[in-house]
Order: sequence, then C-alpha cells, then structure tokens
Amino acid sequence: MNKNVPNYLTMARIACTPLIILMYLLPIKSGIGVFVALGLYVVGCFTDFLDGKIARKYNLITDFGKFMDQIADKFITTTAMILVLFSNITYGWLAVLMLLIVVLRDILISGIRMVAANKNVVIAADIYGKIKSFFLDISNMILMLYVGLRVVVDANWVDIVGKLGLALMIVGVVLSVISCINYGVKALEGFGIKHKKSNAEDAEKSIENSDSQKTEDEVAQNKTSQSVSENKAEAKPAKSKTSNKSKTTKKENKGDK
Repeated sequence: MNKNVPNYLTMARIACTPLIILMYLLPIKSGIGVFVALGLYVVGCFTDFLDGKIARKYNLITDFGKFMDQIADKFITTTAMILVLFSNITYGWLAVLMLLIVVLRDILISGIRMVAANKNVVIAADIYGKIKSFFLDISNMILMLYVGLRVVVDANWVDIVGKLGLALMIVGVVLSVISCINYGVKALEGFGIKHKKSNAEDAEKSIENSDSQKTEDEVAQNKTSQSVSENKAEAKPAKSKTSNKSKTTKKENKGDK
C-alpha cells in the first residue's frame, strides 16, 4: 500500500473544514446546507478513524502524519463546535465558556508536548483525551442534526435532540479538563524521571572517571616502585664489586709486609 494514503486522508479531513463552514453558513432553504455540512463532518471523522487504522496496520506511521493528524482533528472539531454553539442552542456565556475550555486545553497540551519533545520525553495519549474526542464528535453531529431539524420540523422531540447533544458536549468539556490535568501530571513525571536519569548518569560517569584515575595512579605507583627496586638491585652489585676490590687491596698490602 502507498505510504502516503494515511496522509492523504488526513489532508482530506483538513480540506473538509472550509467546506463544512461554507455549507453550514449558506442560507440554503430547508436546512439542506446544514445537513450537507453534517455529512461532510461525518466523513471527516471517519477519515480520522481510517487513517490511524491504516497507518498502524501497514506500519505507515510518519512524522508528518503524527503532526498533521493532530492539527486536522483540532481544525474540524473546533470548527464544528464554533458553528453549533453559536446557533442559539444554549446560553451565550455557556457557549463561550465551553469553547474556551476546549481551545485553551488544546493550546496548553500542544505546548507541553513541544517542551517534552525538546527534552526527549514522550507523553503518550491518555484514555481521557480519546473519550473526550469521541464525545465532542458525537455531540457536534447531534447538534448539527438538531440545527437542521428545527428548520424543517416543528415537534417537541426535536428539542430533546438538542438537549442530548448539549449534554454530551458538556461531558466532553469536563473530560477535556480531566485530560489536561492528566497530561500535566504525566509531563511532570516524565521530566522528573528524565532529570533523575541524567543525575544518575552523571554520578556513574564521575565514579568511572574516579576509578580510571585511581587505576592510572596505581599503575604509576607500580612503575615507580619497580624502577626504585631495579635501581636498588643495580646498586647492590656495584657495592659488592667495591668491597671485593677493597678486600683484594688489603690482601696485597699484607703480602707486601
């Protein structure tokens, strides 16, 4: 399989984002534009599932794919949230609050990952983040459906659809906060472990250096003691020769007497 297929799907998800905005905001009668936007959003979310599955199955994971996949997810999900939250489905202050929590959470985690990458610390995705994405995607779909239905259907059950979508979005926002805290804890633990490892490595290096220095000193001392002993050994024969000469001279002197 072509190694660029997951990347093509990721780029397709990004390309869906402006089309969703266009179809959602165009004043098309009977809410057709909103339903088309909903269909594009469903396709975009499906490509998110599909590109990850293909990349893992055929080992087509690339650095470009890792980087762009996160951007594509934030593009399409945040865009859908903005569109539905400002379509008079809830209080204005609640819409702004939920949107700020999700956007600021994404910015903070992106910053944490950048710092971690510079320190060679890998922070794996947590389960709360994955569940959060699921709830936000489903809530966006339901709220898009609600916005389209309320244009063409005048029934009480339509309001139930809107309340269901809003409730799921609130759950997704709460999970965003939990996921952000979990990422922060993981980052602190990762930085701490890395710091401890570096300290341990420095300590091991200092011990190795001291051991090698000791070995060198011992070798030098051994060489010095060897040279001293050799000098002593050479000096002893010289002394013995001198004593022999003195003894011979004494004998000769006695013979002369």
